Amino acid sequence: MIARDRRKSKRAVGFSTDVGQSGTAVDCVNPILRCTGLVTWKNYLISAINGYVRVRVENWCEKKDITVELRQLQAFVAVAEELHFRAAADRVGMAQAALSTKIKRLEEELGFPLLFRTTRHVSLTQAGTVFLKEVHATLACLENGVRQAELAADSRFERLRIGGIDAALIWYLPPVIEAFKARLPNLSLPMTEVSGSDEQITNLQSHRIDLAFFRPPTNAPGIKFETLVEEHVLVALPKSHYLAEKKEGLTVEDLADEPLINFPRNARPYLHDLVIKSFSEKNLRPKIAMEVTEKLTMMRLIELEMGLGLVPEWIGVLRPKNIVFRPFLAANARLKFGVAWRENERNQTVMEFLEIVKDHADLAQKELKRTWKRHT
Repeated sequence: MIARDRRKSKRAVGFSTDVGQSGTAVDCVNPILRCTGLVTWKNYLISAINGYVRVRVENWCEKKDITVELRQLQAFVAVAEELHFRAAADRVGMAQAALSTKIKRLEEELGFPLLFRTTRHVSLTQAGTVFLKEVHATLACLENGVRQAELAADSRFERLRIGGIDAALIWYLPPVIEAFKARLPNLSLPMTEVSGSDEQITNLQSHRIDLAFFRPPTNAPGIKFETLVEEHVLVALPKSHYLAEKKEGLTVEDLADEPLINFPRNARPYLHDLVIKSFSEKNLRPKIAMEVTEKLTMMRLIELEMGLGLVPEWIGVLRPKNIVFRPFLAANARLKFGVAWRENERNQTVMEFLEIVKDHADLAQKELKRTWKRHT
């Protein structure tokens, strides 16, 4: 039933919910509040228990308690759509007398009629027409809440949130996602490119993402990391450049007098530091002509002969036009790439996706080896 209890009160309450995902119960009951004239009330407490939606609404001077039985709403919808009590009773599996009683009690507690009744005719009042629309929204919302709760109970997600560097989004993950979509075609996989590992770890810890793909190291508490592939570093240069003839590879000394296009440290600290460290170990300083954030921007600038660049091996898989790649012959010219997840992760969808991610590692490493051979 929906009951109203008018009492003086000088307290205002907030709201909490146990229905579905965060905010679902509030969204579900808002239509009821609008229809019963409670839209102007400032605070409300909502819970869903044993088939009832309970709403407590308070302002600074008055309190109302409303309890709506879901079977009442379902009964009202059946009558409103059938416009015939016997047909509606058959539809909801209830005796006609019991159905009529539920509707009457609903109207009494609301304080206004929902139906016009004669011995031969049933129709909706204006209030009933508005209430029907809002009850439809309420029942659909609660049904969605139950479905989401069932998914959570089954330890599965309908959405898997991924954060990753460009190597993940452009190269490593597409075949993984294709394989996983064949298993769970309705799964949503929103992906966000994040170049910094620290930001990705923060997003994992705060549950903004479920999996992160980046380059180590990481020793963050509560986070597990597994290396998937190791890459060489390649020198990208225009096909017409004289150093392109050195297929065996290029040393730091070979690049000492060449203009280099590098990455800013705040955007790609791992690759930035690799360049600086490789030159400093030879007591040299690189001639940085410019810094760019995106690797594809770097490729375009190299095509325009604006400089040379040091890039991860996976870039060679893309085979950009008018650019050749040569091995970078430096002691530290190796990169690792891997996946991170929460140590206490128990969600089945996450773990299944992680399994496919790991299975793909061997194929990805073989692809890198073929790329290395092609450029040496």
